[in-house]
Amino acid sequence: MRQQADVRQFGTEWLESRFLGDVAFTAMRAAFASAATARPNELCESVFRFADRFVKLRVVGRELNAHVTRPFAHLRVSSRAAPHALRMDLWDERTLPHGSQRSPAGRAGGWHEVTLKSGDERFIAQRLPHTYSCLDREASHLVGGIAWHEDIFIYERAKPFARLLLAWHNDLGFQIVHAGLVARHGDGLLLAGKSGSGKSTSSLLCALGGLDFLAEDYVALENGDDGSFVGHSLYSSVFLKTHHLDRFHELSAHAVRGMPPHEEKSVILLSDALPGRLGRSARIRALVFPEVLDTVEAKVEPLSKGAALLALAPSSLLQIPNRDLGALGFQRLARLVESVPCFRIGVGSDWRSITRQLDELIDTVARPDLDRSECV
Repeated sequence: MRQQADVRQFGTEWLESRFLGDVAFTAMRAAFASAATARPNELCESVFRFADRFVKLRVVGRELNAHVTRPFAHLRVSSRAAPHALRMDLWDERTLPHGSQRSPAGRAGGWHEVTLKSGDERFIAQRLPHTYSCLDREASHLVGGIAWHEDIFIYERAKPFARLLLAWHNDLGFQIVHAGLVARHGDGLLLAGKSGSGKSTSSLLCALGGLDFLAEDYVALENGDDGSFVGHSLYSSVFLKTHHLDRFHELSAHAVRGMPPHEEKSVILLSDALPGRLGRSARIRALVFPEVLDTVEAKVEPLSKGAALLALAPSSLLQIPNRDLGALGFQRLARLVESVPCFRIGVGSDWRSITRQLDELIDTVARPDLDRSECV
């Protein structure tokens, strides 16, 4: 009965075909205004730059603000006068006047994730155990409420408002791809592949080895007029299987450990652990597809364009909601594959050799006089 009672919030049912996006958004915007009025001294404002677009963030709740901004703290900018492409208004449920607070189900209710769209697709919303959020795509305005506490699920902590921010990027033409991104001096390697292929581990190892970390999961892809591609960072958080933390002793103090049975992974917030190794954007010089092998040393070898597209496209097109990607999104990925050399890296038991191999690869692909005859 509790689960059913929680389905109706902000004047509508958060169920497929019953969700009223305009009603939910209006009610949530009013809730933010109520929280800001009740706690004016806890209203925090900041500006970030997502994919070369300024985003204005307002948060009611100092504790929530400190936590919710950590995954993209590396994107913070000082200018508050710049025109913003997106407004984000968030509040901590504890800041609402007494009697109007909502309490999303805790861990006892288990993990649930629901993404909904209004009939006209103007509004997209997400319901998580402790988070309700809604994006007005026409007004570029995101509102959300979080029942914050230290026991919150790590996905809500590490990738706040992910589905809505991914949709917003896609709507602006910055196609989100499911990949990692590391770079040196602005020259980047896009690490792609299905979950479990080793891209998160490879991205993190590269950051520890001196390369810039931009992503391990979501990259905003920009196609330039000259045919080149730039990857933009969004989150600086890294998910790893909890038992792999033992191999990263220098980062374990910054890990937020997942709690079974719902969370098999833990998260490392690199804005705390490696703030000097975080990048914002990089030109993509090559595609690299990690593959876990029963070997010791990592080994890089050329990969055919067809195999690269087949490995890149499915997760990037199917797991991220967007109303307009379709054939256009596939064509953009095909152009990316055609524009840069593609490689496979066999990931063995010597994890440190991954960094050495990828560092050397950047040297090779970033040279303007590169002989590409060895690249398939």
